[in-house]
Amino acid sequence: MTSIYWAWGAVLAELGIFLSPLVISNSIPAFVGVLTAHTLACAIVASSTYLMLPARFQRPRAMVWLLMFDFAFVAPVVGAVGMLFLVRFTMRQAADKSRLAVPVSVDLPEYDVQGKDVNRSGQGAIRSRLGANVPGEIRMQSLLTLQAVPNRVSNPILEDLLGDSTDDVRLVAFGMLDAEEKKLSVHIQRERATLLGELTLEQRYTCLRHLAELHWELIYASLAQGELRNHILGQARQYLDAALAVGVPPNSGLLFLKGRILLAQGEIENAEVALQKAVALGQPKTSALPYLAEMAFKRREFGRVKQLMQQLVDLNVASRTRAIADFWTQSDNVSNFSDRRYLPHI
Repeated sequence: MTSIYWAWGAVLAELGIFLSPLVISNSIPAFVGVLTAHTLACAIVASSTYLMLPARFQRPRAMVWLLMFDFAFVAPVVGAVGMLFLVRFTMRQAADKSRLAVPVSVDLPEYDVQGKDVNRSGQGAIRSRLGANVPGEIRMQSLLTLQAVPNRVSNPILEDLLGDSTDDVRLVAFGMLDAEEKKLSVHIQRERATLLGELTLEQRYTCLRHLAELHWELIYASLAQGELRNHILGQARQYLDAALAVGVPPNSGLLFLKGRILLAQGEIENAEVALQKAVALGQPKTSALPYLAEMAFKRREFGRVKQLMQQLVDLNVASRTRAIADFWTQSDNVSNFSDRRYLPHI
């Protein structure tokens, strides 16, 4: 509000100047004095009204200020007063519009997680809608819903559909698998081309790590089976060993990947060593303990499995992992086990 006081003060000062005898004087000093006072008053009015304008009307700054100054300068007193009323009218309109934009709080709709209307498409539900006795339209819709399902879950289902008797289902399943494999192959070819160039140790390490991760993704997404799977596993291990041999200190993620690759190749002891090193370097236990429990189970060390599962119970893990840990530690009530019927993509 200080700006409005300055503006009206300048208007009153200018009015006083034009009512004084200096206006009718014929001397040059009087003319220069009146012109200087009028210019200063116009500058004060223009600056004060500019500061009162809403932000969206202040740009471009120099042109807006000059326009207001000219308006006040050309019409002494009357121009300044008219401009002040225009600014006041503009501010009132802006205030009225801002009152219309006040948000209104509304009550959120009730959402029942266990309600019957909740649509949860698990792997079993999707498979049941892809059966040969299901109408073709429903089968195609269910097939397209697999695009929103993780590749780890959807790709085995698509593999089974490659031998389907319906041509459309078979072609769509093949196209989805082929598109996913080509996407990974493009990344692999790009990293291989990069590897042939002149790279620093860190760049070479990063490139080899990416190649190992991309080859592992082919395995994890179930895009390779049989002998091809063994071959890709071997390539993933070669790239990973080459990354570790570069000389850059390994991180926990790379050692964790090494443990998973070794476990997939059946080298349980070496895989456990790699996972233990990964945990020592900072890998979260929630991701390493299930694999360590799997290794203990394959060695028939069931007491060790129960001990590892007990550690998982004390951690914040996913619902599926929690269900398995509760089963091994006998901390889940069988009568309440039906509460776990809603599990994502079992």
